[in-house]
Amino acid sequence: PSLPSTPTPKPDNKPDPTPIETMMPPDETPAPTVKPESNYQGLYAEKEPLIVSSVAFEKDVPSYSLNYNDIYVISEEADSLKEFVPDVTKCTYNVYCYGKKAEVKSITDVVWHDDEEWQKPYYSFLLTAVQGGKEYKQTVTMKLVREDSEEGSENGMTWLSLDADGEKYELEQSLHDEEGESGYYFKDKEVNTSKIQNAENIKLVGVYEEQQYTVNARKEVCDDYFVSVISDSFAKDNLAVGSGMVYIDAKTDSHFYIDAFTATKGEVNLYPGYSEECFVYEPALEKGKTLKDIFANVVEDLKIYRAVYNNVYWNNENIEIRNVVWHDEPYYDDKTDHGYYSFNIVLTVDGQENEQSYVLVEKQKTYAVSGKLTTEDGLPIAEAEVLLSKLSDEECEYTIETDKNGCFETDLQKGTYEFELGQTFTVEDRDVVHNEKLPVYKITGKVTRTGANTPDVPGFNFESEESSCIYLRDLLGDDNRYYAYVQKGTYTVQSCDCPVDTVEVTGSGTYDIKMELALVSGKGSGYYKFVDTEDENNCYWAFSVFDTYNVYLKPGTYYVKIEDATVDTIEVPLGEMTKDYEMYSCKGELLDMAGLQIPKDMYGNYEILVMRNEVVYKKLIMAPKFDEDDISGFKFDVLAGEYEFLHNGKSVGRMTVTDSNVVKDLTMPYKYVKIKMLDAEDELISIYPKRRLKFANKGTSSIYYYMDDDESGDYTSRIVLPTGDYQCVDYYCMPSIGDYGFTVDGSSDTVVINTNVYKISGSCKVNGAEVSDDTWVYLHKKGDATELSSYTFDEGKYEFYVEPGEYEIKVSLDSGIVTAADVTITNASVERNLELGE
Repeated sequence: PSLPSTPTPKPDNKPDPTPIETMMPPDETPAPTVKPESNYQGLYAEKEPLIVSSVAFEKDVPSYSLNYNDIYVISEEADSLKEFVPDVTKCTYNVYCYGKKAEVKSITDVVWHDDEEWQKPYYSFLLTAVQGGKEYKQTVTMKLVREDSEEGSENGMTWLSLDADGEKYELEQSLHDEEGESGYYFKDKEVNTSKIQNAENIKLVGVYEEQQYTVNARKEVCDDYFVSVISDSFAKDNLAVGSGMVYIDAKTDSHFYIDAFTATKGEVNLYPGYSEECFVYEPALEKGKTLKDIFANVVEDLKIYRAVYNNVYWNNENIEIRNVVWHDEPYYDDKTDHGYYSFNIVLTVDGQENEQSYVLVEKQKTYAVSGKLTTEDGLPIAEAEVLLSKLSDEECEYTIETDKNGCFETDLQKGTYEFELGQTFTVEDRDVVHNEKLPVYKITGKVTRTGANTPDVPGFNFESEESSCIYLRDLLGDDNRYYAYVQKGTYTVQSCDCPVDTVEVTGSGTYDIKMELALVSGKGSGYYKFVDTEDENNCYWAFSVFDTYNVYLKPGTYYVKIEDATVDTIEVPLGEMTKDYEMYSCKGELLDMAGLQIPKDMYGNYEILVMRNEVVYKKLIMAPKFDEDDISGFKFDVLAGEYEFLHNGKSVGRMTVTDSNVVKDLTMPYKYVKIKMLDAEDELISIYPKRRLKFANKGTSSIYYYMDDDESGDYTSRIVLPTGDYQCVDYYCMPSIGDYGFTVDGSSDTVVINTNVYKISGSCKVNGAEVSDDTWVYLHKKGDATELSSYTFDEGKYEFYVEPGEYEIKVSLDSGIVTAADVTITNASVERNLELGE
C-alpha cells in the first residue's frame, strides 16, 4: 500500500475546515479534554467560521453570486468591476459566523489586482467581524464575470429535508466530514431509499440566512445506503444561489468514524487506507529506530476519545483497542519503513460490538522534486497543469502545476516517473532536480463566433489522432483568449460535440479560432434536446439554470425534443436566437366512467398517449402501484398548448395549458366495481390469500381476473372492467363457479352474485401442530368424479364452497395422501377441524 500524496495542491474554493484531531507535542501527556462535540441546529452555514451571505452594493448590480467569500458580480456589458464597485468599503456585507449573524467591524487591506495575466482586474480585502464577543477575520475577493459563469455555489446553504414525490424525509448534518465535504444523514433510521430511487420529483428544503427555500433537485446516485442529489440554483433578490451536490447517508450500522484522539509520543494523523484505516506518525524517525521503540504500548500511547456511529457521538467508555500486533516487515510497497502495528478498534453500542481494522505506521518517506519544464523551442511551460505518472503504478498519477516561469516543485515517493510526452526519471533516496524539454509548443489566440453580436463562446478542446495537447486554458479575459501546449500537427477544434475549426500547428505562435456556432437561448426548465434534421445522430443537450437555457448550435434546422417528444422545429441562423420553452406541471388521477377514482393498485397497465399538435408528446404506462407510499395518478411537465389523452385510440381527456400548472383527471372507459359473492346462507364468500377469481366478457371473450385479500370483509373481489355481461370462469375452491354471472352497467359501484353453495372449512393439524401453509387438501364428492384441491393458508386453514352432498376430505402428508374426514352438506355450512397423526 501507499498513502495518498498531494503534490502542489490547488487552492480550494472553500476555507480549510477546523482540524478534527488536535495532536500533542512529543512526549507530552495530553489533557483529558478534546475539542467539544458539534451541536448542529439546522442553522445557515453553521460549520463556517465566517462567510459572506449577501451584499448590498453602492451601485445597482444586475446580479451576483457567492462562493465561500468569493464574490462574483455578473455582467455581460461591463468592461471593469469598478463600473459597479468603485469602492468595496461602500458596500454593505451580511456575514455569519458558525450559523449566527455577525457584525462587520472593518474592511481593510483593500488591493486592486490589475497585473495578473489572463485575469480581469479584481479586488481583495480583509473583512473583520464580531460575533458573541469573538473576532473573526477572512480575506474576501470580488470579481467581475459573465452571465454564463458557473463560479457561484450554494454558499453555505443548510438543507433541512428532502421531498420525494410528496413524501418528506428530514435531514441532519453529518458529525463527520470526509475530504472536506459537508454531508447529511436521514434523521429516521428506517428510511426506504428505494422510494427515493423510484421518485419522479425531488425537492430540497433548506435555510439561507434566516429564510427557508424549497428548490428542485435531480438524483445522481441512489442505493440502499446512500443518496446524492444536485440542487437547482435559485434567485434571492439579485443574488444567484448556485446549485450543489448534496450527499445523504442512511443510518445502516455499517461503519463508525474516529472523531477525536490524541497520541502521547508525537503528532499522529488518521488517513484512509486500503483494507484498513491508517494512523500515521508524522515525525521522521531517528536512524535505527522503529515505531516499536516509540510506541511501547499502543493502547496507552494512542487514546481514542470519541467515535461517530450512525451520526451519534460515542465516548471512550464505549471504545477499546484490541489485538495489537507488531509486524517487522515494511508496510509500504517501496519498503522505506521499518515495520508497523496492526490492531482493531471495537465500538460497543447497545451491547453490540462493532470492530474495524487499523494500522499505526510511520510517515512514508518522500523527496523534494523540483525543476523547470520548457517547450521544444525553449519557452517556459508556464501556468500549466501537466500530468505526471508513476510507472510502477498505473493508478498513481499526479497533476503538477507550474508557475509563470515554468518551474515546479513537489514531494514524491521513491520510484520512476514520467511527465506526459516526456522522458522517465527516477527518485531514489535523495532530493531531485529535474529540468525537461517536452516536445510541445505554446499556442495562443482569440476565440470568436462568426456573425455574433455578443462575445459569448463555448468551451472547446483540441483533438487529433496523431498529436497531443497536454494543457489548455480557454476563455480568458474580455476577448476570450486561450493558450495551450501542444505537439506539432493538425487539430480539430471540438466544441459542443461538433467540429468548429481546424488548426495546423507548426510551432509556437498565435492561432485564432473562429467558430460557426449560433447561440440559442430562452426561458425554460429541465432538459431540452436539439436534433439535426439532416442527421439525427447529431443531437445537443441544454439544461436550464435560473429558468433559462442556452445551447450552441451549427446553423441549420433542428427538432426540439423534450424526452422523446418533438415539440418544435426551428431554423437556426448564425448569431443569436431567442426561443422560449417554459414548462408547467400537469398532474391528475384516473377516474372510472362514473367519476369514481380508480385505486392505484387496480391500474391495468393502461397505455395513454399524450398528444400535442396531433403528435405524441408523451406515453404514460399506468401500471399497478402496490406500495402504500407510491403516489397515485400521474405527473409530468408540459409546454403551453392544446393536449388530448388517448387510450386504445379513443379520447379520455383534453386540456389547454396557457401559463400555469394544470390538474387534469382522465375518465377511463371502465367501471371500478366491488363484487359481493354470497353463499346460500347470504354469507360473503371470501377469497383467501394467493387465490383469484377469473371472469370472461360474454361479448368479447376477454378474460379478466384479480387476486385480492380484503381484510375488512366487505367484498369478495374488486376489479376494473368495461361495461358488459360477464361469466364467472374459475375459482378452484368452488366447482360450480361457472354457473354464475353478472353485469357491469357503468353506474353501479357494487355487483352482487347470489349462489347456492355452502362453506366447508376448518384447520388441519398433524400430531397437534398446524401444518405448513403449502399443504394440499383434497375434497372428493362421493359418487362423482369431481375432486377439488387447495393448499392451506393462515396456519393450516382450508376452505371450499360446494353444493349439498356427501364429501371425503384427504390431506397430502410426507407419508402420502391420507383420508382425514367425511363431511355431509345439506342446508348449512360445516366447519371440520382435521386432527391427523403421522
